[in-house]
Amino acid sequence: MVRDRHSTFNIQHSTFNIQHSTLTTLLSVVRAGIYEDAGHLSDLPVLTEGEWEALYEESKRQTVSGIALHALTMLPDSKMPPEGVLLRWVARGDRIERSWHGMKRAILTLLPLFEEKGIRPVLQKGHAVGRFYPVPQLRTSGDVDLCFEAGDRRRADSLIAAKGTRIQGASDSSGVYQWHNYEIEHHSRLIELGNPFRGKELRKIIAEPPVRIKIGADCEAYAPAPLAELLMVNVHILKHILGHGIGLRHFCDYALARRALLPVIGEERYAEACRALGIARWTRVLDEFTDYYLCQRPGGDMRRPRRLTRKIFSMVMEGGNFGLHHSGRRKKSGKLKRKVSTLGAFMRNAPLALRLAPAEGFFGILRLSAHLRF
Repeated sequence: MVRDRHSTFNIQHSTFNIQHSTLTTLLSVVRAGIYEDAGHLSDLPVLTEGEWEALYEESKRQTVSGIALHALTMLPDSKMPPEGVLLRWVARGDRIERSWHGMKRAILTLLPLFEEKGIRPVLQKGHAVGRFYPVPQLRTSGDVDLCFEAGDRRRADSLIAAKGTRIQGASDSSGVYQWHNYEIEHHSRLIELGNPFRGKELRKIIAEPPVRIKIGADCEAYAPAPLAELLMVNVHILKHILGHGIGLRHFCDYALARRALLPVIGEERYAEACRALGIARWTRVLDEFTDYYLCQRPGGDMRRPRRLTRKIFSMVMEGGNFGLHHSGRRKKSGKLKRKVSTLGAFMRNAPLALRLAPAEGFFGILRLSAHLRF
């Protein structure tokens, strides 16, 4: 273990080729961005152009470049990046912001179509979770996820098809299509829990009515009830940890969602729900990850996380967003190849699943195996 002199955090050394100073600086910048707290930048050293380049590239791999850009506005001029790096960073932030507004317009055109037919979609992740950020439009969003009840899902698919838009089936049974140049996904499951024996407990949780939220000043949508929403973000991270991997941005989502929603839910109720769904062990690791690496207050004498949490951190930093930067990994073309690739990832991570959430790992492998068609 190496302790960076500019940070109160111990970062585990792993196989990925990132300097410890870059990691500790990235974490400081991300924390400043998600909590809008310049205190996290008080010990930031004056960086060289090469160090700023490395920081910028790593922020892209973890899809937190918009969050980091917001933090840069809190730096004094003497510590700002060189002009060349800063201009590229600002341009990237502008693309993220324009994409956010474009997705919001797509949502604004879609929701009335459904509501006119009595269909009430619930906005998952993405723009819904973005409301917890100080500057939502700087959170990178990949697509728009809408969840429907079973009957409504079929009607919604038919409605979109009637507009002349082709919906393609994805490996997770969702429907995917392009709307106003943005990818939209229709889902039937709010929380992607793999264990079928927890269905009764899960149905109780998702039975709570959704809440109406604002997305910007001129857009409203439905989001899951607080407990369901926090569990949705939680289980989404677990699903990808047991597969190809997931990036730092999703842990930012969880840290901010937990901060906003846990006072409404209550800590004991949340803990009981995690036990009921069989993810209590995983949630302890997830909470430790966010408390240590994304803590809200800089400094302090925080206990070093256990080895399993440090392993998760190494996986996150090595693989980047959805594990796309793992050495040797190539994006597979064709549905069958992608399924085989995902199954292989679940198999490789089976020992990890045994320590985090055994049932989720087992049923994930079972489901992927059953869906293969040779």
